[in-house]
Amino acid sequence: MVVRAKACLILMSGLLVLYFLLPALLLRFAMDRLTFTAQTNDSTHEDQRYEVKVGSHRSVVVRRYGRANATCVIFFPGQHGGMGTYEHTLFPQIESAGAVVYAVSYPGQDGATGASQLRWLSNDVAAAIDSLEHDTPCIPAQSVFVGRSLGATVALAEAARFFPRGVLLDGVSPDLSGVVHAWFERHTLARGWNMLPVRALLADDFALTDIVVKLPATPVVIFQGMADQVTPFEPMRIWASANPAIRFVPVRDASHENAYLLGRACYLESLKSLLKAGAANRCSD
Repeated sequence: MVVRAKACLILMSGLLVLYFLLPALLLRFAMDRLTFTAQTNDSTHEDQRYEVKVGSHRSVVVRRYGRANATCVIFFPGQHGGMGTYEHTLFPQIESAGAVVYAVSYPGQDGATGASQLRWLSNDVAAAIDSLEHDTPCIPAQSVFVGRSLGATVALAEAARFFPRGVLLDGVSPDLSGVVHAWFERHTLARGWNMLPVRALLADDFALTDIVVKLPATPVVIFQGMADQVTPFEPMRIWASANPAIRFVPVRDASHENAYLLGRACYLESLKSLLKAGAANRCSD
């Protein structure tokens, strides 16, 4: 009995170690693969397509929607891409506001070659924006950057380089570790992983606080779904309350996927204000 009990204890201890070791290794060494999985590759119907080489067998694709002019919105999608969807749900509304859309697809997304890595992403996108500035009428410093989910963090990071007229975001997390913890919480068997030191395991936590301090004069508006489970509402509300320069707009009943849709009227009013004057008017959701 004693031997059997010891064997069971050793087995349980080994399983416990494996339970925590596997996610720890994935967070440390496979975050790129975890982030950029299940990307879409739907057919698209842009007015013009630009492909910018950013490395060996890697490119960023930028699609133009609307007639080329200097009043432009540069759009940054989430981890899955999905330009075929945004062509119907978002870009026509942006065009109706009087702007042309330049939509960025990261390596591996929607026909862009290669694969994205988090540590390269900002420089990859910056190269594409530089190309736009040289090859199109779009002037980044006179544009509005629009980002969703992961693209919201990308939009802020690029704003710190190009200082656009304004930044409009939705579905944001204060940091990457918060997204990871939210994923653990949504999966019953993974909830114990919340005990892991996630922030320490990540190569970069992509904290918004570190980015917005570089944008003291750039208006930033954030729409957040109150039912968002991917980038949960409450941590973002708390973060925004500590950053009074950020305009934070709660969207009642909205999830991670549809805050920009359920809050459409206020979202478009904010966009028009940013395009016109570099500041967003107050509106209700």
